[in-house]
Amino acid sequence: MIQKDAAKAIKKILAVDDVPFNVPPKREFGDLSTAICLSQAKLQKRAPIQIAEEVAHQLRNVKLPYISEIIVTPPGYLNFKIDHIRYVKSIISRVRRQGEDFGKSNEGRNRRILVEHTNVNPNKAMHIGHLRNAVIGDSVVRTLRKLNYDVQACDYIDDTGVQVADVVVAMLYLDEPFYDGKSEDFGSIWGKYDDKEISFDYWCWDLYSRVTQSFETDEELNAKRAEVMHLIEAQDNPVAVFAKEVATRIVYAHLATVSRLNVFYDLLNWESDIFMRGFWKTAFDSLKSAGGIVYETEGPNAGCWVVKMGKGVHQTEDGVRSEDKVLVRSNGTVVYTGKDIAYQMWKFGVLDRDFLYKRWGTQDNGEELWTTSPDGQPMQRFGMADRVINVIDVRQSYLQQVVYDCLRKLGFKKQARNSTHLDYEVVVLSNAAAAELGVDVNANESGAQAMSGRKGVGVKADDLIDAMVVRLNEKVANQHNAGVLATAAIRYFMSRISTGKMITFDFDEALRTTGDTGVYCVYAHARACSILAKAYPKEQDRDALNIKKMPRQITIPEQELAKKLAEFPSALIKAGQELSPAPLAHYAFELATVFTDFYETPDPDAEKQTPFIKIKDPVLRNYRLALVDVFRQTLANCLDALGIVALERI
Repeated sequence: MIQKDAAKAIKKILAVDDVPFNVPPKREFGDLSTAICLSQAKLQKRAPIQIAEEVAHQLRNVKLPYISEIIVTPPGYLNFKIDHIRYVKSIISRVRRQGEDFGKSNEGRNRRILVEHTNVNPNKAMHIGHLRNAVIGDSVVRTLRKLNYDVQACDYIDDTGVQVADVVVAMLYLDEPFYDGKSEDFGSIWGKYDDKEISFDYWCWDLYSRVTQSFETDEELNAKRAEVMHLIEAQDNPVAVFAKEVATRIVYAHLATVSRLNVFYDLLNWESDIFMRGFWKTAFDSLKSAGGIVYETEGPNAGCWVVKMGKGVHQTEDGVRSEDKVLVRSNGTVVYTGKDIAYQMWKFGVLDRDFLYKRWGTQDNGEELWTTSPDGQPMQRFGMADRVINVIDVRQSYLQQVVYDCLRKLGFKKQARNSTHLDYEVVVLSNAAAAELGVDVNANESGAQAMSGRKGVGVKADDLIDAMVVRLNEKVANQHNAGVLATAAIRYFMSRISTGKMITFDFDEALRTTGDTGVYCVYAHARACSILAKAYPKEQDRDALNIKKMPRQITIPEQELAKKLAEFPSALIKAGQELSPAPLAHYAFELATVFTDFYETPDPDAEKQTPFIKIKDPVLRNYRLALVDVFRQTLANCLDALGIVALERI
């Protein structure tokens, strides 16, 4: 806050775009310093110290808040001394006054943003790679809401895709009894799932791996696959109804999994409803009319409707290839990119069609979840966004660009500009983790292995959560706290690494509870709560935290804590601008670390450190406990943006 005000004033005086600050080499010079006048010397053809003296004179007339003195030192540095007593008191007052709202701003001005995330194929249990998408997406939703955006969180259910078709084929034709091809009674098929020891999504995990391997050698099964795909897309037959039930059961399992990590949504969007409501036909007709797609009569894409991209058809070492993107295959089936185009148009409210909606149920956070449904009702509630953010891994970058390019071809240039692909690198397994799962690799060698649902290689999300709970059970008071800390550990693990970096999953690293971890941050919050509870056993006693008097001197640890507290609003804005939880994870850890330094050594020059609750001077005691309180509040606000519950007791 101080640095921002000083920079703003200097920018106006010198007409510059940026004013970098650092800490002076000697404390007597001040608390902040900038060398901006040195870089101006050549431009103004004057001595930097002369420029600095003039800027200092103008700044003194401005009377910057909380700056007690401006000092110029050779060869032209501007140094600022902070009135720490006034400044720290203002931070304490602001945080206590704003409480849970501290850090929030009006950056978003209530503009509507639709964030689509998670989007796991409903064909088997979620694995840890899916959790990265869910955690990134949910944290972005939470952050943008704190910045006063009107955010809609959507989860896209690809219930007509090939992965669902594969599991349906497996259930119908992999093991006896086989489906007769016409019956509406699937009782015998459901009877194959008779292992009540595992959940349905876990059972499908193994089934999916089996059937994908069978496709490699069984031509008859491959023919059934194409047949089932057509039936599911047609949506007017018993197999499509059965496929919807399979997908629905797995969606319930997925929602239960992510709920354990405090991930919630506003709306479930089903791909089958895109077909049922005529979304694709409307988009397809619009693209044809606009010349956005063409029908190929020759070459590798003969018989297909394609979007013209890149260099078109060219020769490669593997034969004739096309850089154009097929939207409708020669057999008449639509690739999922085609459906994505129609869906993206709906998100912005430019499709001229809408879903029907009904209530799905109440989530664990108490908020209602809605779903698109063929038997729902019209609602003027969802879509119509000013901006759309699609959280999808980096491997889908090309396909996302196809979607946005089609918006431009249709004349929706503003919507294309406001379409954001929030990409992230995937999660892979360390060799040690892969070996533990039975993959034939040397656990002692460095390296990583990609997860593969087709091969059944991966760490199921619920297994990771369960393992963390077991490990934490011995260290906490009850099962609930173990679950909260498990969530903190996993969400922080997925958040602290920037989205552009790959995460190499390792069991020991993920289950670590000390150091730069979510558990450490929650422990810091609980410590602060414990201090306050001991100092003020009765709630009414906490009125003493509304401090009116300050001590005569502010120690360095107190200054550092106040400075870090003041940075939270900026950290929140940065996370919103970058669309990443990483800045907030870094901030939470830094804040917890600064607090620990303050708590353990509040008086660096003293021979003995006195615990806060035993301080005799009431002014100093209440002041330091007020710092503990505003730390507690600020860390809780930050953890909330990360989807982590701030426990009061461990």
